[in-house]
Amino acid sequence: MTEQNRMDVLFVGAGPASLAGAIKLKQMLNLAGRKESVIVIEKADKPGQHNLSGAVFETDVLTELIPNWQDSKDAFITKMLGNKVERDELVFLMGGKTAVKVPSAVVPAGMHHKGDYTLSISEMVNWLSDLARGLGVEIYTGFAARELVMENGAVKGIRLGEKGLNKEGEKQPNYLPGEVLEAKVTVLGEGSLGQLAEDLIKRNNLDKGKNPQISSLGIKEIIRLPEKNNFGTNHVIHTLGFPNKSDVFGGGTLYSMSKNTVAVAVVLGLDWRYCDLDPQRELQIFKSHPFVSKLLEGGETIAYGAKTLPEGGFYSVTGLVADGALIIGDDAGLTNVRKLKGLHYAIKSGILAAEAIFQSIEKNDFSKDSLKSYETKLADSFVMKDLQAARNYRQVFARGGLYLGAPFSLIQSWLPFKLKTEPDYQGMRRTKLNRSYTGGIDRLTAVSLSGTLHREDEPSHISFSDPANCHRCKEDFGCHPCLYFCPAEVYKLEGDDIALSPSNCVHCQTCRTKCPHQTIRWHVPEGGDGPKYKIL
Repeated sequence: MTEQNRMDVLFVGAGPASLAGAIKLKQMLNLAGRKESVIVIEKADKPGQHNLSGAVFETDVLTELIPNWQDSKDAFITKMLGNKVERDELVFLMGGKTAVKVPSAVVPAGMHHKGDYTLSISEMVNWLSDLARGLGVEIYTGFAARELVMENGAVKGIRLGEKGLNKEGEKQPNYLPGEVLEAKVTVLGEGSLGQLAEDLIKRNNLDKGKNPQISSLGIKEIIRLPEKNNFGTNHVIHTLGFPNKSDVFGGGTLYSMSKNTVAVAVVLGLDWRYCDLDPQRELQIFKSHPFVSKLLEGGETIAYGAKTLPEGGFYSVTGLVADGALIIGDDAGLTNVRKLKGLHYAIKSGILAAEAIFQSIEKNDFSKDSLKSYETKLADSFVMKDLQAARNYRQVFARGGLYLGAPFSLIQSWLPFKLKTEPDYQGMRRTKLNRSYTGGIDRLTAVSLSGTLHREDEPSHISFSDPANCHRCKEDFGCHPCLYFCPAEVYKLEGDDIALSPSNCVHCQTCRTKCPHQTIRWHVPEGGDGPKYKIL
């Protein structure tokens, strides 16, 4: 790339939403005989390395995007077709050895997954990337977008981060300046907690009247089981209860990924109040329950990762259009907590964004008014209708915990008013779980299984805006929460001070949304750094 780059459409982030959008847009351009350039940039070294999800996938949107996808001989499609869900269970785990299967008849329809497909989102992104390139989409990896480029209030592109600085910020022989990428339309598909999207929303007051976005943290392992195992194939289990306290929103998942691999995860609402809650340890405790441990007997952990997912739902979805820019996928908060799904919404949002952009290209008008057809299309689609049906779902659990939230979740859509949410960091209290469990794998071993790598001598992408607030945490909460809530052990105590190990970071950004005094600053590091997910 050169110092000054101009293109027609730029997608930021090579996730499913952006790749679906790029594919759909290029299909339409090619059919019309047009030559507009469609570019995708991704901060990971290779497509899929920063993508993680517990995906149980509804395929209708894929059929809309690629009608003949089932005829593909690609290894990803063959694997996905072999992972059609045939056994779907919801289990309530209690203390001791008790596990109660919830009868299918009383499980809400939106939580049924039979007929869906389990898949690795990392592998899906690789597959979509190949399809996009085949249509003429250009994909550039290892390029981290650091800020929006604005002109007279309109988005004109993005600025990439610098490369080749040492810890003191001095230029090294391999230094590369942060290039400016100019585009007629910039599509923000950074994923959960995308900082460019947050900046765009703030600049344009797009969140006026909306609830603040809230998030959950997913901690996931891939377990390789013996050829003869207790879990089997085509099997999906969701759990409630153990090890969570009733006031911690979330649960566990176990998805078969092949005949002898299982994806195991816990998902925890980041509004938890316990200052010593360690999500990675909660996953180890979850695996220790006799019901789970029997299913995983003889297994070996071969991969690990963590990411946040947006959970605010309908009332937290902001305006998604500005002059020269659109927001899609997890960046837009398009996750349905009631269905425990977001992937098909992300892909649909990319498709609808592409349709709106194509119309704007035909008119040569990239203003907010022209691009606003994206919001109209989204509102008329199943995406926003599904989110509207679950509009107060997450909020009732925030107020009543599991035992009150569960029954009220059945009637939440009937409430004639909006239940409000508070930012996740405000949930922290001076109370502890006091876990003593030491089984399973520790955090540093887990990080090694994520493939995470950062250049040791580069500037830290994590900092403290006011280190004095770190001392306040001990006073206010009785501990330093960041020592626990980071799933990669980036934060350690040295004497009375917090020391950083940014090379451990798996880019989940839990720290900047959970830090109770909002002291932690997280920025996208040098392009190509971070986790190296392959099968997550």
